[in-house]
Amino acid sequence: MPPILAKTSGVARDRTGMKRIHAVFVVAALCAAPLTAAYAAHSFPRAVTLPPIPIDKQAVDVDAKGESEFILREKTETHRGKVWLGYLAYQDQWGADKRATLERIVDSLKQGGWEVMLLDAPRQPPLATLRLTTDDNRVMWASVEIFETARLLVMEQDET
Repeated sequence: MPPILAKTSGVARDRTGMKRIHAVFVVAALCAAPLTAAYAAHSFPRAVTLPPIPIDKQAVDVDAKGESEFILREKTETHRGKVWLGYLAYQDQWGADKRATLERIVDSLKQGGWEVMLLDAPRQPPLATLRLTTDDNRVMWASVEIFETARLLVMEQDET
């Protein structure tokens, strides 16, 4: 049976009245989703002990096979692993003081067992690098940079 034309638009529709093209896009999106390495989450891993400030846009980008550089006191180290990247909207609660914001975020992470590897508050933008070894011996890294929002990158390092 040939498709029925809608009376007002002239667009071909099947018996259900649904446009065929929409179904094609839905199927394509569902098929492609597992193939992408990056996706958005609503929060950071449980080991990331953050102060009660909102995550900008309520989303954290996640990359299952990321790579990032972490600035330490005497060198920069590059690590690979699962990466979470999000921005914390601090100014409504804490004001515009970037150094004080960095200290508050770092203090909150330290309470969760994170070790400060570098704290450079005079730097523009202020930066902190932290490291955590979890109870199950996973190594995690965090980099905090304070811009108009606080940029937080967390990595669960590959075991290699």
